[in-house]
Amino acid sequence: MESKEMVELADRVSRKRATGTAVAAGAFLLIQLIARPFFSSMGSVDARAADVWMWSANAIALLIGLATGGRLAQRREVRALVNDEVSRQHHKTAMMIGYWVAMVTAMALYFIPAARDLNARETVYLIVTPSAGIPLLVFSWLEFRSLRNG
Repeated sequence: MESKEMVELADRVSRKRATGTAVAAGAFLLIQLIARPFFSSMGSVDARAADVWMWSANAIALLIGLATGGRLAQRREVRALVNDEVSRQHHKTAMMIGYWVAMVTAMALYFIPAARDLNARETVYLIVTPSAGIPLLVFSWLEFRSLRNG
């Protein structure tokens, strides 16, 4: 039987994970909406290259978080409590939504005539950005909803 302290710690970790995931994904999407590093014709080439590398690093970090469900930084006992059946289902739902966001975005880019002028990096950017951010927001929303209800 788990101690009361371990259950309380798992509850705090669950809430922090939901909040942290929402903040990280929301900030990522907001910054991309404002900055759009792949489409910037202003500034020096070095500044654009730095923006591209920052986007890449952030996207990779979010994708790792999405792929692992945020399980990398937790002790085994806490991880077992935090990643219960409900949380695993939320993760699966978020992964499924990420897949469909990627597919719909890719097909839209295929059929939109203006997208024919995009280069490969711009196309990848337009597919990966919502495919990384939206599922994390969905996961956070599902977690918040279940934490509020139970």
